[in-house]
Amino acid sequence: MAHSVMKKVVYVLGAFLLWYLLAFIVQSGTGSLAHIKLPYPHQLVELIYVQRSELAGAAWLTLIQAVIGFVVGSVVGLAFAVFLTRAIWLESGFTPLLLAAQMVPVVALVPLAQSIFRNDTVTRTFIAAFITFFAVTVAVVRGMKMMTSEARELVHSYDASKWARFRYLEFPAALPMLFSGLRIAAPLSLVGSILVDFTGAQAGLGYVMVAAVTLSATGAMGAWGALIILFAMGFLMIWAVNFAERLFAPWYAILTDSTG
Repeated sequence: MAHSVMKKVVYVLGAFLLWYLLAFIVQSGTGSLAHIKLPYPHQLVELIYVQRSELAGAAWLTLIQAVIGFVVGSVVGLAFAVFLTRAIWLESGFTPLLLAAQMVPVVALVPLAQSIFRNDTVTRTFIAAFITFFAVTVAVVRGMKMMTSEARELVHSYDASKWARFRYLEFPAALPMLFSGLRIAAPLSLVGSILVDFTGAQAGLGYVMVAAVTLSATGAMGAWGALIILFAMGFLMIWAVNFAERLFAPWYAILTDSTG
């Protein structure tokens, strides 16, 4: 445990040192705008503090709508995956469609969703839910098929009901894949929410980034500050998924820690 924590601290310190080195190289160049192309970390901290009210409001708007979409997509995706595994004839037809739907560029989907809903809040939630739905559905369908033949035979020997098989065998077996899918979908739901801001929204963290580059006197430095906040929110959502995994699948979390 201590070794793992020390390793993470070393990685973080190394990242900061590399950042300072790159910022020094960039800012050593000529030009009056060299200092905003890649600011030092302490400059971004100062900027975030000065603009904390504006950034906090924009970050909260982006985060809460991404989280709502993430939760909705997770619940609907989980329910749909369970339904597919109960109807084998549907699963064989829908699984290729699910995989193909993930190839649709989200950037192309955002304008279509905006033209349909005509509401930035609903569009953000929909895009976040759309991304999460497919990640969770595919992960759970795969996870519920990862049961060993010995486990299936044991449950069958007890003449367990369909509900008992699902509760004690299929769903626990799918939990590791479920949380893997959630870890992928969590930061992507934030990206989906940000994309809505880039395509004409008048609020949110993405709008702050666009306004900083085009209108603000701080220029790209303001966009860097918003980007750092976006990174922090992404890590926060991943941490929340990891915490839920330790709560609902502690055996897998312990196994992952011991092998990692």
